[in-house]
Amino acid sequence: MKYEILKEMNDVQINYTKFVSHIAKFKKDLKVDKSQFDLTILATAAPSCYANIVAKNENFDLCIATNFTDSNFNTEFENSKEIKKNNVMTVLMKNEIDKIDTFITDHIDDLPLMKLSLKNRIVSPDKDMVVQLKQHHISYEIIH
Repeated sequence: MKYEILKEMNDVQINYTKFVSHIAKFKKDLKVDKSQFDLTILATAAPSCYANIVAKNENFDLCIATNFTDSNFNTEFENSKEIKKNNVMTVLMKNEIDKIDTFITDHIDDLPLMKLSLKNRIVSPDKDMVVQLKQHHISYEIIH
């Protein structure tokens, strides 16, 4: 669905900065001191057309998001699950970083990255997510 929506919106002129300002009121303050990390990455399945603005506004070093493509839909379209993990690991390797120190997420689709992270901070997980984390022996801290 995301692919089809983005495809239809490709020719629509949208002020993404205004859109990001509008959705900013819904963000959670996770109280993360980014200065303690060598590299901070916003890795998201959200479209890059506005995710890049969010990353800049929130002082991330890099943004890895879903890029729109003019080609037909394929399974690598969305920056999610294994695709996101591979994209993040590629960026880390290019920056000579061999581990994910802290990973913050609110979605079980990020399980591949949670498996690699030294510390996982989970934002308001539902019961199903907690069950899946336990099944995969993922250690985590809950943040609300």
